[in-house]
Amino acid sequence: MKHKNKIISLRPFCFLTPSVSTISVTILCILLPQILMLFLTRSFNSLLLLCCSITASLATEAVDKLCIRKQHFSVLPVLIQGILIGLFIPADYPPVAFFFLTGIMLLLTKYVFGLHAGSWINTTAATIIAAYFIGSVWFPAVHVPVEQIQSPNMSLLLIQEGVLPVYRFDSAITGFLNEHIFSALGTAVPDGYISLLWDSGSAIPAFRFNILTLIGSLFLFSFRILDALIPALFIGVYLGLVRLFCPVFAGGMFGTGDCLLALLTGGTLFTAFFILPWFGTVPMTTCGKVFYGIFAGIAAFFISGFGLSTAGAVFTVFSANIVSVLIQFFEQKMSDSVLYSKKLPKIQSMQELRNGY
Repeated sequence: MKHKNKIISLRPFCFLTPSVSTISVTILCILLPQILMLFLTRSFNSLLLLCCSITASLATEAVDKLCIRKQHFSVLPVLIQGILIGLFIPADYPPVAFFFLTGIMLLLTKYVFGLHAGSWINTTAATIIAAYFIGSVWFPAVHVPVEQIQSPNMSLLLIQEGVLPVYRFDSAITGFLNEHIFSALGTAVPDGYISLLWDSGSAIPAFRFNILTLIGSLFLFSFRILDALIPALFIGVYLGLVRLFCPVFAGGMFGTGDCLLALLTGGTLFTAFFILPWFGTVPMTTCGKVFYGIFAGIAAFFISGFGLSTAGAVFTVFSANIVSVLIQFFEQKMSDSVLYSKKLPKIQSMQELRNGY
């Protein structure tokens, strides 16, 4: 910035966290490969629904700008919001109904839950939950026999039965890994897991491209946009419960649950990195984040189960947001008590001073 031929700089000051614009641009760049994969896989229904959610999100922001006469139109955060909502909707959902539903839910979360500011409920989760209750028939359900739930390799059985897709390049990559890497460890990986990591074939785009989600998470951590505490606790607790107790509920053995199926289906990775730790919906303190992540992992186990759930992830986020409100309430109480305790000696000294006079 120049003023009277002088350059004013912010140095030596620096930002502790990236700016809102930097965060928005980074998240948008991370989500673009997911959209590109929809083009490459000819998922045109999902692209149409994505356009509907983006249009509804931008239209809602325009209405909000006209109602309260804001001078600034936040395009990037609104665009990301529309993309996230569109990625969580099944491909067969009616586009027109989804467009109006998205607009209504965005207005509700902004003016009812958010009170003209950031909503304490994750907007993506709230919108998809509403879409689920209105049109649950378009959210496909995978029915798994009890015998398969008891198996320690349930994902392999689903791959062999054709429930999970296997692509032509899978055998070549799997053979290379088994020959040069896993053979040194005395083990081998069967065909199908590379396909599950590349594209799970789910009707919901956010559940499909797990490898892109993992790569995107590395950028989020590298640019300090995302704190690894909440995603790590969420995934660790959820997979630990699946491993220990999931087969037990179906009469299976203790400690034989299929963690790989739970991790790569049902949107576990995408939810952990892009939805659950969304800004404004998580606690502020480290203890609060620990409790938040642990609770989310437990909730995911009881809601999503062993994986393959089409709406369990958003219900998990919704329940965690409610608990986050309670956590933030106690955080505020503790913060106020600390401030009061620091001011108390000053008040006592003033009282002693008055008594002295």
